Amino acid sequence: MDANPENQKLSFLAQLQLATSFLTRMPIRDRSALSDDPAEVDPTDHASEPAVLADAMWLFPLVGFGVGGVGAITLGLLTWLDIPATVAATLAVGAMIWLTGALHEDGLADIADGFGGGEDKDSKLRIMRDSRVGTYGIVAVAILLIAKIAALAALADWSTGAAAAALVAGATWSRALFAPTMCWLEPARDNGLGTSAGTPREGTSWLGLVLAAALSLLVLLSPAGFGTILILAVGGLGAFMVGWIALKQIGGYTGDVLGAAQQVGEAATLIAASAIILGSFA
Repeated sequence: MDANPENQKLSFLAQLQLATSFLTRMPIRDRSALSDDPAEVDPTDHASEPAVLADAMWLFPLVGFGVGGVGAITLGLLTWLDIPATVAATLAVGAMIWLTGALHEDGLADIADGFGGGEDKDSKLRIMRDSRVGTYGIVAVAILLIAKIAALAALADWSTGAAAAALVAGATWSRALFAPTMCWLEPARDNGLGTSAGTPREGTSWLGLVLAAALSLLVLLSPAGFGTILILAVGGLGAFMVGWIALKQIGGYTGDVLGAAQQVGEAATLIAASAIILGSFA
């Protein structure tokens, strides 16, 4: 293996495997090497070297498309079995959480606890690294889950297809926002994800956004039309707000911040989709 990270170029399949193992619980590669906890980082694993995960981030939307697809299939099957829309929406979101190992929900809970309970940057980062979940974290995750389920259920009550499309688009688009956030902000710590993953190249960031936009348009264009552009803009704004708050609170990003940005971006996309799609057919 080349010792120079700049010369390490993974194949498409290897990049997809790395992206999938990092974003889901599928046992394809060892995700512990990319933990925010430096004690868990294995320096012999090439996944922990700079630029390797960063180069694979353009495929995050494709992994998100698969995660959203699992939720959409779950929603469709339950609806076909005449399960009430609210229950079907809850279990569809639950299936996605199971597939991802609640990775991003954990990040949301951590920054809610850290930003809500810490007095300065050091105390906020210390709280964020605590494995215990506090009141701020529980409330933040609960509110976002309720918002996502309510938006999805409202859509499913009108059209299962439209709800499935919004779910897939939200999962896809929100995962494309990792790389731009990392390009915009500096790592808040000198260890953890910011240093183990490297900084995505600008081309990688744009490629991921284009891929995510294309996949989102593919599923949303029929139910939402040109409203798809506004839906994606709202989702992006949600992730941007998380990044802006993190910049003010801790001066940059951590893995938890990225997870929270994904969650807020996904929720914002779903909420906007429900408002625009249902509003246009009201």
